[in-house]
Amino acid sequence: MVRSAWWLVLLLGSITHAEDDPAARREELAKAFEQVRAFEAELVKVVAKVAPTVGAVSNFGTMLDPKTGRVRMQRRGAGSGVVISREGFFLTNVHVVQGAGYITVTLPDGKIYPADLFADTSEGQVKGDIAVLKLRGAKSFPFVDWRAADLKHTRPGELVFAMGNPYSHASDGTPVVTMGILSGKGRAASSRGYLYVGVLQTDAAINPGNSGGPLFNSSGELLGINGLMQSRAGRSNSGIGFAIPMDQVRLFLKRLLRREGEAMAYGSHGLEVETAEGESGALVRHVHGDSPADQEGIRRGDVVISVNGKRIRNKADFLSKAANLPEKTFVRVTYMRRRKKRTAAYRVVDSSEFRVTSNQPKRYRPHEAGYLGLHWRLARNLVFVERVLSNTGAAKAKLAPDDRIVSIDGETVESGKRIFELLSFRTPGEKVKIAYERGGREKTVTLVLCDVQDAAEIE
Repeated sequence: MVRSAWWLVLLLGSITHAEDDPAARREELAKAFEQVRAFEAELVKVVAKVAPTVGAVSNFGTMLDPKTGRVRMQRRGAGSGVVISREGFFLTNVHVVQGAGYITVTLPDGKIYPADLFADTSEGQVKGDIAVLKLRGAKSFPFVDWRAADLKHTRPGELVFAMGNPYSHASDGTPVVTMGILSGKGRAASSRGYLYVGVLQTDAAINPGNSGGPLFNSSGELLGINGLMQSRAGRSNSGIGFAIPMDQVRLFLKRLLRREGEAMAYGSHGLEVETAEGESGALVRHVHGDSPADQEGIRRGDVVISVNGKRIRNKADFLSKAANLPEKTFVRVTYMRRRKKRTAAYRVVDSSEFRVTSNQPKRYRPHEAGYLGLHWRLARNLVFVERVLSNTGAAKAKLAPDDRIVSIDGETVESGKRIFELLSFRTPGEKVKIAYERGGREKTVTLVLCDVQDAAEIE
């Protein structure tokens, strides 16, 4: 009702009858209230329509106990996201799921679905914050059309609403709704090393936990993916939130959805620019050696005036129109040099191709390590089976409690830590040879490793 109050003020401001006509005044007030209620009713319908597609994301870390072989999952963080296909493809932020050992998504139907990190934009030195998950556990999911919204005709001042899991208040699957307006387009910001250029700005409340959740317009069309808020007083909303627009997300999705494990980077021209003084354009203040721009002859002091036919008026324009493209995107750059117009054509690339750094973060994907599927106990440098987990490689290989594990692929096993060392670079589905002792006799069996998440106990 608070949000609808300002709509009521606008409606009341349109009432033109004189105050000395009480009957007319009451009639127009009644009509104004009726319009507000009609607007609210329509908004409630729109929210109800898209709500089933919004999910609460839980990020769990894997903890393996070398003394017992038990695997535990502890919650590391929470976020939001939205289903974008009947098959269960799900959009969220990279920073919501980065480093996860296990991911779940709770939908408004109350069910908790396991999810795999399918593809993302965390590759390269400059990381994007778009991640695609693949939900498991159902044949069909409710979804929103990620192609529907036309952001070219979206204007600041239009109504928008965010949905998600702020402060984990939607952990039961029922999304929290906050409403506001589109405050701006083409903004640039950065946080936690993730690039936000050409993004949407809104005053709809976006708080910790909203990351990855959808930003809708009043028609229920998906405008963007919330990911960043700005605040001077701790991690709470101050009326400035940012969402990655769907027209930018779509550039990446076309490739991300093609192949599982796809990792993409934002493309770089190799240019550092600033707003040109006294003329329209982005002044090149530095060109990185061996970068695409360098190879095509762009130099310091040139002024970029358009990229792929889009006019560049200043630095902000360059960032929002030219710095948010996927790697390998072909661009045609028009620039001025000594009052003469020139053109360069090239493909933008991951900046690591021309920048060398020792601080490149190692890429991590969950579920990489294989798991035997059993618990053990230690006794005087000997490892004995304590429990065999059902539906795992150990169960299918008919290992049993009190069996002593002698070796894995010919490597002697004298501790649980040694088991982890031998399996740390083996993946689920691989086969290993296990030598074990039962009743004084040594036997050998071939075992198929399972996924560590399938044997985890969630705390």
